[in-house]
Amino acid sequence: MNIADEPLWNEFRETGSRHVFRELFKGWYSDLYRYAAFFLPDMQDAEEVVMDFFIHLWFHRTSVNISSSFRGYALRSIRNRCLNYIRDHCSVSVSIEEVDPLSCLYEQDSMAVEDASRIVWEAVRSLPPKSREVFEKSRSGGMSNTEIAASMNLSVKTVEGHMTKALKTIRLALKKNFLLFFISF
Repeated sequence: MNIADEPLWNEFRETGSRHVFRELFKGWYSDLYRYAAFFLPDMQDAEEVVMDFFIHLWFHRTSVNISSSFRGYALRSIRNRCLNYIRDHCSVSVSIEEVDPLSCLYEQDSMAVEDASRIVWEAVRSLPPKSREVFEKSRSGGMSNTEIAASMNLSVKTVEGHMTKALKTIRLALKKNFLLFFISF
């Protein structure tokens, strides 16, 4: 989008012109779609979010208050809509010990699952040895925190601390690589 889009937005806001709206849509759709795709790996979901944004602009043009720039407003709106979509369609209501870092990925997107799996295990390999061992015993070995504590001669609280550290490291790696907030605490 260029500097000419500000007057375009202002003209649409004042007149409701279909022609002006079409120009705004054509000028912004592909950029906003690509931006939404960073958050939502499913192409249809990203398209839906962007279309909802433009529908909102169409129906609420007179009440939309853009305090900075149209560009800033559009990007912030798409980001917030994507995060709301993730929150609404991928809620996690389990304890930290039950969290599977891959649980919020879209099942139909096998490439994203493969990428996320690689990122998770790279994050696990980067953990300090004790944290890595605790995580692997829990996730790969299927052991409870009590069983891990007994086998490693640690307290259950220490095991929980190692698990918290491991899950935080994994969550940050996923955020960094996918720009998704899979798990919020």
